Amino acid sequence: MPNVTLPEKNGRGQQQGWLQVDKKVHQLMWQFGLKNPTGLAVLHFLTSRLHRGTNGVVMSYAAMAAAMGIADRTAKNAIAALADARFIQILKSGKSNVYIINSQVAWQGERGARFAAFNSEIILAEQEQVESVDKLIEDARGLIQVPQLEPGERFLVGNEDGPPPDQQELHLP
Repeated sequence: MPNVTLPEKNGRGQQQGWLQVDKKVHQLMWQFGLKNPTGLAVLHFLTSRLHRGTNGVVMSYAAMAAAMGIADRTAKNAIAALADARFIQILKSGKSNVYIINSQVAWQGERGARFAAFNSEIILAEQEQVESVDKLIEDARGLIQVPQLEPGERFLVGNEDGPPPDQQELHLP
């Protein structure tokens, strides 16, 4: 069942302002919560991290534990319980876990080279970084700025049907 969402603007971009849960699923959630309150809290935490159009979160146990104020082992046990109860799927991307909420992952590709593509929220913990965050911020200042579209802007591609942009649209100085 697709989620119906309304955009909510904050520092993290387009985040769901609300979500919809089927009553049967909601009943399964509260029943699960009676047996595993921390697991239910982790499910709500992961769901709260989803953005519009996403159903996955990439995050380590340590980052989850730090964000929620729980122990790493507690986060790991809660994730295992959620997977056993079939609330989430756990996929791997290298050494990282990808937590998929209520998905049907479609695999595609050439023979022997199958992959799945979907959107997800990637969350990193400061304590897991090799370099200090201050050094990472300083290093980022030297990166080449890649242009990004702002809301309402459009890509200009060669051989495009329609007139080219005028001077007003380009916002020239």
